[in-house]
Amino acid sequence: MRVWVIGAARAGTEAIRQLLKNQEIEIVVSDAAPDPPAVREGLIDRVDHVETVTPVNVNSLARRVRPDLIVIDSSGESLKYGRMSGGSELSQALTYEIAAASEVPCLVL
Repeated sequence: MRVWVIGAARAGTEAIRQLLKNQEIEIVVSDAAPDPPAVREGLIDRVDHVETVTPVNVNSLARRVRPDLIVIDSSGESLKYGRMSGGSELSQALTYEIAAASEVPCLVL
């Protein structure tokens, strides 16, 4: 099984930690930053794709990644909107829009 983790902040890091327990799961990680918490904590060596995922580009990126499942970190820092006023709400709304627009099954964390 191939799982695409979008965002490697708090929730994404915990999802990666759990997914790594099963050697049969291939994990592909994308984040808007090259050094999210999962990298800084040494859980993963690097982010596979440094890019911002949006409702507009999620399906074209998914065709490239070819996941069976998408796991989305909904914390504000995963989309880099958490530090601005109303950023958490914007990040949450965008996360659910990404999940709704995706042609691949999504779990929002």
